[in-house]
This record gives sequence, C-alpha cells and structure tokens, in this order.
Amino acid sequence: MKKIRILSFVLACVMLTALAGCKTAVDNEPTKAPETPTEVPTEAPTEAPETGIDEPLNLPYAAAFKVSKVFTKNMVVQRNEYIRVWGWADESENGKKVSGEFLGMFTEAEIKNGEWELVFKKKQPANPALGNALRVYTDTQEEIFEDVLVGDVYMVMGQSNCAYSMASHWAVVDKNDAEKFGQKAIDKELPIRLHYNSQAIPTKLKRGTEDVNVDVGHRTTWKVASTGSLSNFTAIGYLFAANYVRATEGKVPVGLIEIDGNGRPIGAFVPNEVAVQCKTDTWNASKGYYVTEGVNAEWGRFLYNEYMAPFEKFPIAGLIWYQGESDFQDHLLAKYTDTFTALMTYMRGTHNLIHKDFPVYFVEFPSIYQKPASFTGQWHFMDLGKIRAKMGEIVTTLPGSYQIVSCDCWNNKTYFNNLHPDCKYEQAVRGANIALALNGEAGMTLEQATGPIVESVSFSKDGKTATIKFKNVGEGLKTTDGEDPRGFLGCPAVNKPTMKVTAKITGKDTVEVTGMSEMQGVAYNAVSENYFGDEINLANSYGQPAGAFMLKRG
Repeated sequence: MKKIRILSFVLACVMLTALAGCKTAVDNEPTKAPETPTEVPTEAPTEAPETGIDEPLNLPYAAAFKVSKVFTKNMVVQRNEYIRVWGWADESENGKKVSGEFLGMFTEAEIKNGEWELVFKKKQPANPALGNALRVYTDTQEEIFEDVLVGDVYMVMGQSNCAYSMASHWAVVDKNDAEKFGQKAIDKELPIRLHYNSQAIPTKLKRGTEDVNVDVGHRTTWKVASTGSLSNFTAIGYLFAANYVRATEGKVPVGLIEIDGNGRPIGAFVPNEVAVQCKTDTWNASKGYYVTEGVNAEWGRFLYNEYMAPFEKFPIAGLIWYQGESDFQDHLLAKYTDTFTALMTYMRGTHNLIHKDFPVYFVEFPSIYQKPASFTGQWHFMDLGKIRAKMGEIVTTLPGSYQIVSCDCWNNKTYFNNLHPDCKYEQAVRGANIALALNGEAGMTLEQATGPIVESVSFSKDGKTATIKFKNVGEGLKTTDGEDPRGFLGCPAVNKPTMKVTAKITGKDTVEVTGMSEMQGVAYNAVSENYFGDEINLANSYGQPAGAFMLKRG
C-alpha cells in the first residue's frame, strides 16, 4: 500500500508541475530582499526551475534506518536553502534507499557506507504555519516530525555571557515592560523554537580528544519557546529572535541552536582541523587529552566535537557569537582574530549548500568598571579593553562579519567588575536590527542599525599619523558633542594601546590620528571603562556609536 501511495504522490506532483508550466522560475521564488551596501552571497546556479520533486530511485527500500537526532518535532528549517536530512543504516542496507516528503517536495537517497542524506532541492520561503510535517520513510518504516516551521536558524555560541539565561534576565528587568521582559502575552505566540546544548549537559564523548559526536549526544530536542523552556536558554539569543520576529510581524520564524561553555576560551570551540591549523592546544600525555590556553582553560576542541559537530550540515541563516573574555591575556588576544576567522571559514564550508557565506554577528564587550575607592574586599579584575578592540579587527579579516556594538549599553558603575552586565536586551536589539537590514526587512538600513565600523587604516611614512577609513557612516561621521573624537590610542608596540593621540574627522568617512612618536598600530575603545558619550564619542549621522577596533601598522 505504501508503494502505491508513493507512486500516486509522485504522479500527482508531476501533473501539478505540468499544469503550472506557464509559470516562470521567478514566479516560484520568494521576493528578493532590496539591495544593501553589504556583500550578498551569490546563489548556486540552477539548470532548470526548481520543483522539489525528484525522480524515484530504481532501488529497493531499506528494511531499517535511523534519522539524526538533530531532527525532531517543533524544529525550524532554513528558508531559501536546500533542506538536508540525514541519518544512518546498517552496512547491510547499502545500495537501498530512503524517501522523504516535505511541503509538497519529494526526494530519495541511496544508502552508502551505512549513511544517507536527503536533499530537498527547492528553496522554500518563510512559513510559520503549524501542521507541516517532515516525513522520512521506506516501505516498512516511517518517521514523522510534526509542526516543522520554515524560517531563519541561528547558532548562538559563546561562554558565560551567551549562557546568561532568560531567568537571569527576568530577575533584573521590570516585569511591567512586556517587550523587554519577554515571554509575556506579547511573546506567547511568536514562532520561535529552541535547541539547547550546554557543557552542563554531558555526553558520552571523552572531552579534549579528536573523537567527534556524529549525532546529538544527549536527549535535548527542539522546543517551543515557553517560560519553562526559556528559563535556562540564552537571553541574548532569544531576545534577538523575539525582536526579529516582531519586526517581521511573525511571518519569519526563528530557530535557535545554543552552544555554550561557561568560562571557555576559543580553543574549546574549534574542530580538530582548526586546532591543528591555529595551534590552539597541546597534547597532555599524562591527562590523555588536548589542553588549551586561556582563563579556565582545560579541554581543547570539546565544545565543537561534542555539541557543534552534529549540526555541521544543518543550514543556518547566521551565527551569533558572544565569547572572548577568557582570551583577554596579551599572548592570546594576539592570535584571536586569526583563530576566529579560521573557525568561521570552516563552518561556512559545512552548513549551507546555497548561501555558504552566512553572516557572522559577534558581540562587542560593553564597559567594565574597576572597584570604587571605598571597596576593601578581595579583588580580581579582568581588563577586557584590549580584547574588545582586538575582536573589532575581525571585520577586516572575515567578510560578512558584523560587530554588535555595545559601548552605549552599560554604564552602571555600582556593578564594578561585572563580567555579566545586564544589557542583553539592548545588545539583542542591535543585533536583530543588523540582521533585518541585511535581509531587507522592516525598512531597516545598516546605517540605522549599527554605527561606523573600521574598514582600513594607513600610516604616514614616519608612522606618526594614521588615517582610518570607516563604513556605515550614513551622511558622515560626527561626534556626540561636536568636539574632536575621543577614545583613540596609538600603539607604540603591536597590540599595546598606550600612546595619547589627537584625532580629527577629516572627511565623510575618515578620521586622522596623530601620535607623539612612531606608532605600530592604532586603537579605538580599547580601555575597559570606556562608555559612549563620555570617554568615546564617535558616531554616524544617525547617532549610532562606532565599533571598537585595534589594527596594526602594515
């Protein structure tokens, strides 16, 4: 009977395709976003209009198969991408097939070397409707995943500020501010889905080794965003999603995959290949695993190999990164940009079949304040100013990367040495606005969403003058008070922002910085306590603050 149903389904789809033959490929495509001043990834060319209906394979069905635990009910799959579904079977099933159906699409896959992968080759527009099921089957087995939404999927990754939960957010936010508080009546029906992966949920994998989880190693599934499921979920991720979904009037669902590791340096987040390439760890024979460097350093590679690897082929809209505090020491921040760029380049090579160069959003660290003179207790201070500025260099090494500027988000000095400032909502709004601008939605432009971001720097022959060019300036650079720009420092040695300088706006998009002697680099907002409007004041014509950076000469 199932074979009859399959043939009937395929014949019906072929007839519908023939009847719709007068439509062009453009008719079947979602409306394209308006052009933006940013680089937009090009789509892979197709030889014929996409129908999403493949010819059945002339193969027998497998007797049994397994679908990756990445896929569950209530998930979100990526719009405008080829949806991939994969799994495994016994080697004895090689040469047999598995079928799949979703939203009128049909495809099949041959099992090879005990593995199979379905690829639905029709780009689907956003679809927040419930009731759409993804079906994977043979003539003896069927797996159905209910209420699959089509929208934008984001990986949200980082250390404790990523793990900073909605419960922590609720504890400090006015409950009467429904929009900022989140998950009140205004949020209840938002099409947001969550997948939680944290180092607090152990798997069977030995940490710090080259071993990789090919599948999700714990029992977490996709969940509807509710007060219960959000309690331990990333606040910046959820608030980003909530603001994005509201701005699109609920028409674009958002799925969030959280990968968090409290206190972990970047060496814990990289796969084996990047660890070797960037020398982020060393093998410790006595411990029997790779040990990385940084604050709270221990296992290398484990966050990628244990939690991120199972999602390697899952198409995504982008990645939100809130990490770097554990790499603030000078010898670590010096190689941070290269390691981060290598990690994102690797990930861009695995997730998407069409838009491979998905955008990467990284969060700038807000102000962090030293103890008041009256404080007499035990004191430990992490100076995040230089790593904040060094991370700003990422935009010059990784195309399609976007800085979530945070210098105007936190100025409460009663929370001295606060590594977890309560400004996740403000950061999330800025990130969501950047994503809206990139996708051409809600009338948002990039200059409205984010301020001046460094593009390049050139030095005079004697090294005493640096000319810095910015993008996202709108009608032109300005300062909040009409004075000369504040917050610039010269670097008498690489990554050492200590020299006092003078700075002047010399053009629509340029600032000229002059030092007392030869500089080996230049920085902006490289002091931990810098706050926009006070110690720093550069903005674009919309009043959006400039992003931190530190660039070396040459």
